[in-house]
Amino acid sequence: MVNMPTQWTKVTVFVAILLGAVAGGGAAAADGVLTLSTGMIAPWSNPEGTGFHQILIREVFVRVGARAEVDVNLASSRAFRLADDGVTDGLAGRVAGMEKDFPNLIRVPEPMFFNDFVACTAGEPPPQRWDELAPHAVAHIIGWQIFERNLPTVRDLAVAKDAVQLVGLLRAERTEVILHERWQALWQAKSMNQPIKCGQTPLARVPMYIYLNRKHEGLVDKVAAELGRMKDDGSYQALAEQVFGGLGTSVTGVK
Repeated sequence: MVNMPTQWTKVTVFVAILLGAVAGGGAAAADGVLTLSTGMIAPWSNPEGTGFHQILIREVFVRVGARAEVDVNLASSRAFRLADDGVTDGLAGRVAGMEKDFPNLIRVPEPMFFNDFVACTAGEPPPQRWDELAPHAVAHIIGWQIFERNLPTVRDLAVAKDAVQLVGLLRAERTEVILHERWQALWQAKSMNQPIKCGQTPLARVPMYIYLNRKHEGLVDKVAAELGRMKDDGSYQALAEQVFGGLGTSVTGVK
């Protein structure tokens, strides 16, 4: 047997290890689970993985022959950077147009759901138009641009740091109307045992989308088509009922 010089032996071993690592990395990527992030909390997502975003994404991707899970990242700008850089595979439940600022992201054209921004009261019929808010004491979470940009001058305005504080203002009768996203408001009120009534007609309705990093471009049209099929065959509505059914009499906010 020919003895190889020591330095060549080391190089050969290093190259073999490197090639093995590359091959292994490719196999892991092919067989791995895609990770998407959402910035929306319960009931849209939760630690148990049974929020609407989580079960819908899981089901849609299984139907197109892939696997995907949804994590929560409340830092929106960081979540978009991670997805754009390919550290994560995409995002769930985001507004249209983000692809303009993040060129490596592709928006799935079929809306994932519609975000209903509503007025809620402790029992009185809630306002259902922006101008109907003017005579009331109103509160919303600070920084929510949809309310800060559209709210008219009201009799009294308060801001809260989160949904717990927002519902707390209503409970303490420190405000008459709170403004929030429909299902987060209903979920938070239920968890605090606070009676609440939200307007059936939203103040604003915004389509929300899935984004995928362009390395998964081949899945974009498939996911869009499957979302559409799920809405047509009733399976989408069944998932919505599973998550939101205990919060109210309809799930129109996600159709």
